Amino acid sequence: MKSPTSIAAASTTPATSLACAATTDAGAPTDAGASAATTGTVMIRQFTYRPDALMVPVGTTVSWTNLDLVAHTVTSDTGLFDSGLLQNRGTCAITFTTPGTFAYHCTIHPAMVATIEVT
Repeated sequence: MKSPTSIAAASTTPATSLACAATTDAGAPTDAGASAATTGTVMIRQFTYRPDALMVPVGTTVSWTNLDLVAHTVTSDTGLFDSGLLQNRGTCAITFTTPGTFAYHCTIHPAMVATIEVT
C-alpha cells in the first residue's frame, strides 16, 4: 500500500492527497488511509471510468475501484497524481483540497479519460 502523499499544484497549494490500497487475498479492498467528511466513488468497468465526470466540493475524498480483469491507472493529465497500476479490485483514494477541474486518464489505455470538478 502506498502511503498518503501530498501533491502540490502549480500554485504550491496542495491540491490533492493520494492514498492507494492493495487488496487482501479475498479481493476486498483494504483501507486506503484517507478520510474526509465527503466522499465520491468512481468505478473502473469495461475500460471506462464511471462516472466519467464527477462534481464534488473541496475536501472530498474520491475513491476508484478497478472492476476490470486488467490493470488500469488513475493519472492526472497535469501530473498532480498517479495511482500506479491498479489490478483487479485494486483501489485508490484521492482527497481534493483545492477547487478546479482535474482531468485524468489511464496510461495503459489512453482512450479512458474522465474529470473531477472540485467546487
